[in-house]
Amino acid sequence: SLSEDEQLEFAPAGKTATRVTARDRVRLAGLAEPPYEDAVDVFGQVLEADVRQKRFQLWLNDRTGVQVSFTDEQEIQVTTALKDHEAARLRVIGRGEFSPQGTLLRVTTVDNLLLVRGDEPEFDAQAPAIEDVLSDLAKGVPDEEWDKLPPDLTDKLDDYLYGGSEE
Repeated sequence: SLSEDEQLEFAPAGKTATRVTARDRVRLAGLAEPPYEDAVDVFGQVLEADVRQKRFQLWLNDRTGVQVSFTDEQEIQVTTALKDHEAARLRVIGRGEFSPQGTLLRVTTVDNLLLVRGDEPEFDAQAPAIEDVLSDLAKGVPDEEWDKLPPDLTDKLDDYLYGGSEE
């Protein structure tokens, strides 16, 4: 919100001051990573819905909600999930907009909307991390099996998985 004749100055103790003008802000904003779109498959609770605007808020946990648009055909699922919000959840499959850090900002396209009733398994914070599970599995593989892997596997993983590139 800097005007053309304004600037901000940052002067950390013992350091040279840095000035930022409106022009600098525009240039820096252009360097920032934009949001990106990717597939989503999320599950949550509906606590808010606007039938006129055809959108609802899907709460993924106690602090994170994302906006989702819906069609006339999906309205009954949304309103049922809202009415039965204590027991019903919605699973949304489609595409979403993500921040550069990977946080889901909103669902942009809904390919499938599923009303789920009953007890769904909750996230188990006590469950081991996937890295630990994989590490334990790897420990069970004999050394002679590891020796059969090509020495450049990590460098050429895609080539080994999907076929060599023809150079």
